[in-house]
Amino acid sequence: MIAWDSESLAAGRIAGIIGYAFDITGEPGGYQAARDAATAAPRRYEAARDVVAELQWALLPAALPVLPRARIAARYLVAAADQAPGGDWFDAVPLAGGDVALVVGEVAGYGVGASAAMGQLRAVLRHVLTRQPDLVAVLEEIEAVAAGEPVLRAATACVAVLDPEQGTLRYVTCGHPPPLVAAPDGVARYLPATGSGPLGTGSAMAVKCAGVEPGEVLLLYSDGLIEQPGHSRADGLAALAAAAGGASADRAPRLGGPASPAERVCQHAVDVLTRAGYGDDVTALAAQRLAAAPGPLAAELPAEPGTVVVLRRELDGWLDRVGIAEADRQLVELGVTEAVTNAVEHAYRAMRGGPVRLAAALGSDGFLEVRVADRGQWRTPDPAQRDRGQGLMLAGQIADELRVTHPPQDAARPPGARGTVVTLRHRLRRPAMLGSRAPAPRAVRPASAPFSAELVTAGPVPRVRVGGPVDATTGEHFSSRLLIACRAGLLPLTVDLTAATILASAGVRALAELSEQLAAHGNELTLVAEPGSPAAAVLDVVCLPRASYLTGPPSPA
Repeated sequence: MIAWDSESLAAGRIAGIIGYAFDITGEPGGYQAARDAATAAPRRYEAARDVVAELQWALLPAALPVLPRARIAARYLVAAADQAPGGDWFDAVPLAGGDVALVVGEVAGYGVGASAAMGQLRAVLRHVLTRQPDLVAVLEEIEAVAAGEPVLRAATACVAVLDPEQGTLRYVTCGHPPPLVAAPDGVARYLPATGSGPLGTGSAMAVKCAGVEPGEVLLLYSDGLIEQPGHSRADGLAALAAAAGGASADRAPRLGGPASPAERVCQHAVDVLTRAGYGDDVTALAAQRLAAAPGPLAAELPAEPGTVVVLRRELDGWLDRVGIAEADRQLVELGVTEAVTNAVEHAYRAMRGGPVRLAAALGSDGFLEVRVADRGQWRTPDPAQRDRGQGLMLAGQIADELRVTHPPQDAARPPGARGTVVTLRHRLRRPAMLGSRAPAPRAVRPASAPFSAELVTAGPVPRVRVGGPVDATTGEHFSSRLLIACRAGLLPLTVDLTAATILASAGVRALAELSEQLAAHGNELTLVAEPGSPAAAVLDVVCLPRASYLTGPPSPA
């Protein structure tokens, strides 16, 4: 500090300098701790927010049913970065008789409490919907539940029950914005609200009815989609109708690969209305009524080795019309490959040959049923033959249900009274779009791609990249290529199965035998399969002695 007295000040001279000093030798740690705490606080907030967001996503349905007369899609965005996730939820529930219940709701509040309450309400509503056909009775029961739980009071919901066959729609809006219907020509209309208040408030439940024409998309959504910063609610509703109509008519720009009208409406409407930001959770659930269900598949061919490929190609084309997700397609094609291979190799071994029949149909409950039948004679697998029965075991492990039936086997019976039927049942699902961006479609090589086994790296540890189907028709070629690459077991071997479209029991058997041969020479077989690939799903359910199962990127070209 510089000081002047009056005389010095008048003369312009400095009278003296005073200095102050403080002993802070014991304080630096405290200052550093305070700075660290200030820096760590935002990190802790972000970590806590991420945990709540993960909880929210875990409580929402990750997949939606695949139905013969309705294509369903959903999009969910967690609240903006400066907000805790709220209590939005959606659901799509197949009901008895072919109807499907569609729900979008919101529990008041933010954070863990709102997420937990949302999960509770969603679970109760799903349970009641599956056992109570009367929509008014369903909502009255949920109203009683909400009235008894303070955290559930004032929750809003739009609950709609669609009959995809007839196009009739029954719905209730409990303090929630009304449904929107977008037509293929781009015209969008809001259905009238039913006037029911939020849950737990004692409001009477009123049901309204409407019609949904073939090709039209029904959209349910949360307040977060239409309440945008700087815009009125009316502006938000108008913007939503315009965005949904454009997407339904396929006039909106596409992001990623081909999408159904329901997927386009969900993706485009959310993208457009959140472009300027959003402060609350955003939820959209869409269902398109299809003009017709895919007809059943029926095919019959002689039980010959090439039949496996032909029937799989027939199935692949039919599954395209069903709109099946890639993960389910891989599973179903693997199951059919194993069942047809079983019939080709074992049904007519002591006979002159015969047919193998393939039938497939998608039920109104979302279950796909596939039947593979022959007219041969069933023989109980010999325990000494380790390669017998492995294919059906593998198919049974990855499907929801697999049954093998046959009448009493008697050579004196006529061919029509003999035979084996393998029935595979699996509930089909499509992934919902959860997150800030719609997922890009995963590039998957089609099941009709030709088989290949290419040596991409030579040297002390050769690496073979496999593509296409590895099944009974390609198994011997697959085995010989691997044996050549590892010099019949003299070198360790890495096999990249990422691009394999099918890994059937014939391929698993070849890998098991090769692993044993390598082990006899003190070498190891390393398998690489990208998570989510067809080979990874199979490797997860089988045991390959001395084989290492690694995950990693595809081999370089």
